[in-house]
Amino acid sequence: MASPNEPPSGPPLGFPQCPKCTYLRTGPPALCLACASRSFETITADACPTCSQMLDGGDCPNWLCADPTRSIERIRAIAYSSGSLRNKILRYKYDGMWGWSLIFGRLLLAWLNRNERDDPPDLIVANPTFAPSSDVWLGHTERVIDAAATEDVLSEWPFDTADPPAIIKTAATEKSARNVASAKRAAAAELRAALVIPDRSRVEARRILVYDDVCTTGSQLNAVAACLIEDGGAASVEGIVLARAPWRARP
Repeated sequence: MASPNEPPSGPPLGFPQCPKCTYLRTGPPALCLACASRSFETITADACPTCSQMLDGGDCPNWLCADPTRSIERIRAIAYSSGSLRNKILRYKYDGMWGWSLIFGRLLLAWLNRNERDDPPDLIVANPTFAPSSDVWLGHTERVIDAAATEDVLSEWPFDTADPPAIIKTAATEKSARNVASAKRAAAAELRAALVIPDRSRVEARRILVYDDVCTTGSQLNAVAACLIEDGGAASVEGIVLARAPWRARP
């Protein structure tokens, strides 16, 4: 291992060995994304342009994309939710492995640098999690936004790290990750009712990018977009997720 005063040498360790990799603290985020992508299931070139889903014979199986009333313009993803990426996201969210926020934050920052330079958003917010008390508290999505902002040493990206954030969740709601489509819609409606914009001036007329860890149908991101547009007056809303749950054809 290189000493603290020497740059690391040799190849990075590869995802999910990131916590032990010397490049995590010394290498640029682009190196982490390039390294991790070698083990990710990458988004296919012919994926749905609206929600990044795998296509079923040329048609997107996701009901949201065909909904003329949807609020979110499109949802992009860093990779599909499978293998080690899916495992680490689950461990991060449900087992409290908060150190992964640094790694996920670097992946998000590298994705922005690669894909959003020509048309950057005005504000990057988290799909908000419910704060159970008034104490200083960050949920799993907010932690990644905070980590990405910390890694953005030149402050090039408008991450929402304000207190309170641009959009907040005022109550706990039903989890929708494993629900069928109808239940997901009901959970999204419940989420929409719990969302509040504390300061409309931070959102109004702005193009907003919403970060989340996983997207299955996009119903929750759509609820967040509806709040930002209807209550906050946002000009447009898009989504970016670490992992897109892939549609699989049955054998």
